[in-house]
Amino acid sequence: MFLLRFIFIFSIIGYGLGIQQSLLAQTETPGHVFLSEPSETVLAGFLPLDRSLRVEDGLPLDEVLPPAEEPFEAESDEPSITERPLDLKSLMRPRFDSSAEWEPEVGGVGISSYDLSMKIPVYPIFGPPPPFLNFGYSFTQIDAPAALDLPQSLNEFSFGMSWMRPINEKWMARYMLNGAFASDMDNTSSTAWQIRGGMFAMYRPNETWNFAFGALATGQSDLPVLPVLGAIWQPRPSLKVDLMLPSPRISLLLSESESRQHWAYVGGGFSGGTWAYRRANGLGERLNYREFRFVLGWEATPPKKPGSFGSSGTRVNAEIGYVFGRKFEFDNNVPDIKVGNTLLLRSGISF
Repeated sequence: MFLLRFIFIFSIIGYGLGIQQSLLAQTETPGHVFLSEPSETVLAGFLPLDRSLRVEDGLPLDEVLPPAEEPFEAESDEPSITERPLDLKSLMRPRFDSSAEWEPEVGGVGISSYDLSMKIPVYPIFGPPPPFLNFGYSFTQIDAPAALDLPQSLNEFSFGMSWMRPINEKWMARYMLNGAFASDMDNTSSTAWQIRGGMFAMYRPNETWNFAFGALATGQSDLPVLPVLGAIWQPRPSLKVDLMLPSPRISLLLSESESRQHWAYVGGGFSGGTWAYRRANGLGERLNYREFRFVLGWEATPPKKPGSFGSSGTRVNAEIGYVFGRKFEFDNNVPDIKVGNTLLLRSGISF
């Protein structure tokens, strides 16, 4: 079992590296250039609690505003950026994301998780960027002794919509609404359904700083509202200090070419999830899982194209980490189950 999970996790990395050359060979017409690709590194990449954030693209704080126009720009026969025809082919291309992670067994309890998500743009009636329809599926497996009465297989299906709109040159708003069904497929009562949503304001005073604040409704009983507060400081292109809660990160550019950037990062945060399941005695129950983690990671991304909405190529990342403060909580007056600290392996690909 260990070998199969290890091969699955790192096969994602191999797959990404194998297809990135063909993806990078594709070129995009700039089209209606307005906003950059939404960053997926601000609130992305952890266990079920963060899946709702990942499905809705994270917080687009990287190069989200168009460059300021020069007041005395020389006249040219070439069409301006905002006058170029809309490139629907690149603007309406779906985005896909896949990830897998594994926490080895400690105290008889081991956890593995596999995620798939798809984001489909809706026609941008009000101009780019378009609203996104988001579909996601995640499977979580818990290996535990029968005496703990924990579910073995947990599924989550999600559907939602997200949209970001510029207010002015420095401010942008972000809206998200998402529904999820999280269950062991035996308990399909109302406790399996979750409604999530959020609203964020983003402020970019200059090219070095980005600020964001808002709130996220998680749909979980123990943590119904999650505040989102923080900033991103990028003093130079090779260094990014991400102070966004709940998942801060410091990233350093290792190498760069015309087709690829390689980043190393260190980060932390908390993770978890909520599911409905049926106990061995037939009673319905709701399970909340929480953990804290510290990770070291590597990420390969296509170079950013300032001012453009889409980007060709693929993103691949791998992480190793340490998880602690692990705990299972229940709704029906059942004592909590605390689990020992362990390691974490994770990999992901998006294109």
